[in-house]
Amino acid sequence: MNETIFFVEDDTTIHSLIKATLELNGYKAVGFREPLAFIETLKTTVPDLLILDLMLPNMSGYDVITYMKGNENYAKVPIVILSALSDELDVVKGLDNGASDYISKPFGVLEFISRIKSNLRKGKETVQEKDVFKVRNLVVDRKKFICTLNGKPVALTIKEFELLSLLVQNHSKVMSRSTLLKEIWGFDSDVATRTLDMHIKTIREKLAAITDEQYIVTIRAVGYVIYDEE
Repeated sequence: MNETIFFVEDDTTIHSLIKATLELNGYKAVGFREPLAFIETLKTTVPDLLILDLMLPNMSGYDVITYMKGNENYAKVPIVILSALSDELDVVKGLDNGASDYISKPFGVLEFISRIKSNLRKGKETVQEKDVFKVRNLVVDRKKFICTLNGKPVALTIKEFELLSLLVQNHSKVMSRSTLLKEIWGFDSDVATRTLDMHIKTIREKLAAITDEQYIVTIRAVGYVIYDEE
């Protein structure tokens, strides 16, 4: 296995549990009790995955995510939030900022490891062969993280961009709700279901501000699709 996993957790008991669980499952686990020490180590060693608490000394987990996603050297590292903050707004904020997954405390060890494995796989399954996709006048550039419609920029959050990109890449193919949830958020839950609905609604509003042309079509009881022709 040999993957290196960093984690930032200031609670002594949970810190020890995470380290022991990861090592028992064959991972190289490196733990930090506060973000500044983690960031300093990050300058010389980039992990395969980061497990991150949100309530931390010196700087919040949200700030850590923003720092990593804003640096091309670390932007592709999957981040799994592990936090007692389980309110829907906290979950949405963490995912929108760029986290790959969100696990609430307290957590079950078996589910924890399953989610870690899933996010490690997702981190390796990046699209290499093509970066720019187009449907009608809607263009997404995954490498540059740019979306334009009729030549005008569309301001999207990270998760909105990932969701729209997936629909554009698979244009004319109906994407089920479960597929979108697993591909973008990595898990299927009531929270993620509400989050998907909210993101689709917001993306539609942003596209509608530029054109009257319909792009995202709802297929009742199935999912969503973007067709080549309106």
